[in-house]
Amino acid sequence: MSYSPYYPFKSKQTRQDYTDYYNETAQHIWPVPFENKIVDTDYGPTFIRVSGPVDAPPLVLLHGITATSLMWAPNVLAWSQYFRIYAVDTINDYGLSVNTKALLQKNDFMFWLDSLFTNLGLDRDINLVGMSYGGWLTGQYALSHPERLRKIVLLAPGDTVLQMDFRFLKLSALSALFPGHYSQGLFQWLFADGLAHPERCAIKLDDFLHCLEMGFSCFKRRWFVPLSVLSQKDWNRLTMPVLFVVGENEKLYPADKALAHLESVAPQVKSVLIPEAGHDLTVVQADKVNEIVLEFLRSL
Repeated sequence: MSYSPYYPFKSKQTRQDYTDYYNETAQHIWPVPFENKIVDTDYGPTFIRVSGPVDAPPLVLLHGITATSLMWAPNVLAWSQYFRIYAVDTINDYGLSVNTKALLQKNDFMFWLDSLFTNLGLDRDINLVGMSYGGWLTGQYALSHPERLRKIVLLAPGDTVLQMDFRFLKLSALSALFPGHYSQGLFQWLFADGLAHPERCAIKLDDFLHCLEMGFSCFKRRWFVPLSVLSQKDWNRLTMPVLFVVGENEKLYPADKALAHLESVAPQVKSVLIPEAGHDLTVVQADKVNEIVLEFLRSL
């Protein structure tokens, strides 16, 4: 494929505007020292923010759609005390990773992740945590390369457990086609708990929304590979320990139905319900999420 010199941005100026904003925001909200890395992969250079002790076990974080690695700011302080954190900007999404090949199907992402881990020197015993779209990627990678993973955490993953609600799909499509009004509406719907209780939020939601708006305004339109639900056979193929975490007010699907479904098809999966949170669980209930994830990852 042929790309412009400033791809995936709309122009040279928007590339500069976004990069300046992104780097300044990282300095402002990332609570621990970090190192920026650009890792070459088969699908293009991938940006990673690295924190935590050099000799600690690896913990790779995959963010939600359009959120970038900055979404982990409420969680990295707690997790980086025990793990070497690799917060990834997912390729073909907002952030500083740049795809040099089109990612058109699930296997493209699996090849990209495998190449990324290899070039990072992470061969085995990787702890992988994914939120929303990143949760779906985590589950799919666990199916394709279980030998490389130690444990996985699925934070309100897209599909994976249950098919996503039509309203979410509709609002997401409208946000992609008509950024602005619809993207704000989607944000307000998904982050209702945090917006209703800003005093509980680990970061200012205005910063989070601004980051999303910068992505919409600076990047060319991004298209994403459709998600899918795991079958009972798929769940049984997951040989590593799995943690599923969902807020009681989750909007992608009813939390109670997701928990009941997992109990039916995958009782070996550890499931936790987070009170007073929806899809914003890592922000509005950061302390609870941090504690639950750490307890799971640090156990033998």
